[in-house]
Amino acid sequence: MTDAIDSGLNNQIISFGRGVFADLGDVEESPFSIRYWNSRLMQWSMSMPDFKVNLFRLVDVLPTLKTPEAVGEHVRQYLTGAANRLHPSMGWIVGLSDSAIGKVLTNFLVSHGVRQMAGLFIAGSSPREALKALRRMRRNGYCFTVDLLGEFCVCEQEALDYQARYLDALETFGSTIPGWREGAPLMPGHPGESSPVCISVKLSALYSQTGALNFRRSVDVLSDRLSEIARAAQKRGALVYVDAEDSGNNPIIYETFKRVFGSPEFASMPYPGIVIQAYSKSAEARVAEMLQFARARGAPIAIRLVKGAYWDFERVISAQNDWEFPLWTQKESSDACFERLSRILLDNAELCLPAFGSHNIRSLSHACCYAEQRGLTPKDFEIQVLYGMAEPIAQAFKSRGYLTRMYVPLGDLLPGMGYLVRRLLENTSNESFLRHTFFEAEEVSSLLREPHFSEPHDLAEDQPRAAFAAPEGPESVVVNLDY
Repeated sequence: MTDAIDSGLNNQIISFGRGVFADLGDVEESPFSIRYWNSRLMQWSMSMPDFKVNLFRLVDVLPTLKTPEAVGEHVRQYLTGAANRLHPSMGWIVGLSDSAIGKVLTNFLVSHGVRQMAGLFIAGSSPREALKALRRMRRNGYCFTVDLLGEFCVCEQEALDYQARYLDALETFGSTIPGWREGAPLMPGHPGESSPVCISVKLSALYSQTGALNFRRSVDVLSDRLSEIARAAQKRGALVYVDAEDSGNNPIIYETFKRVFGSPEFASMPYPGIVIQAYSKSAEARVAEMLQFARARGAPIAIRLVKGAYWDFERVISAQNDWEFPLWTQKESSDACFERLSRILLDNAELCLPAFGSHNIRSLSHACCYAEQRGLTPKDFEIQVLYGMAEPIAQAFKSRGYLTRMYVPLGDLLPGMGYLVRRLLENTSNESFLRHTFFEAEEVSSLLREPHFSEPHDLAEDQPRAAFAAPEGPESVVVNLDY
């Protein structure tokens, strides 16, 4: 079975995607908006890689700098050379950080600027602080899922504190948001809008000893702690997603998800969500596993399909331990896998609510057009994007009638700094779709080209096929084996 789609569908995808790109080209930020200057900063950093690296090094280390002198010293070390190349006046401004008054001013400007930048990607430090941003999202026609920043906790007290934060979030959101006028369903009848409250949980932050060598105990403890969160969510009628993480912990995560939401207590809980990363070579087998679980559960689940966010971490760990790399090495293979899995999920819409999490216009256009070809409606799936990174993309798909959900992080600056730096790196990557979307629109044709696997992809040849059965219809896709 070939991976290629028929030319008619591909032409439809390209036409759809060009329309989306045309909408994005009409978006202009005001010079009085912080997002405008953030975009300019991104543009500068892309033209000067060393400026980008040193700027993000400064952002990363900033929370540990306790005095104006320390901030000033790091600003001079990291930014002087790049600032002089940008413009002599920029170098002069950076040099001011060496004076007494300059240290104080630099400390204020840098700290304030980074916090402002963090505010573009992180909706608040607490659930109550985030309510204003969440209400604005609902008012603008977007739903959301909230993620409390934190993963890989180092002690049990930290894990229990993280769990308590989720219970507090569910109490805060559940007692407030359904009473808003904006809490009414944005798309009545859509399973993703059965509640305006939705959370995403990272399991590795719920138990300090989570690990493959502690598999059984990890699943036991995480099942108990996730059950308590699910219990609170069920009481408030909230929706829950369980995030995927790194390859070492994902088997624990998937087993915990099945144990909790396959139990009699939560058998009737609507559309519990799990995340599958298309950059993993085992992603298709995971899709099969989760569709089989939904069938055995007797009730559908939600599956958020993303590309994956741990590629660099996985590469380092694999190299250090001389392990086989578990992810696709080429971006095009991840994109091809994403499209392939999108078709599987849409072919099995009776078992799952597909949620397509990406900023790749080709990937999202493919999902929308294939769903239409299958006779599905916008109530059969949803689009998901990262808060602060893709509002124009969200607007383009919302305006076409698709339910669009923002993935919204909450947390303090220090634990959120790693998240912030990852988002900045994604925004300025040479392969960033936001980069091409906003600054290089002439490359639209290239960005909408159909992706193909650029490396062997026969890992699922022996995987069970039952979950992949597609209903009869035009161009049904049954597969062999892609943020």
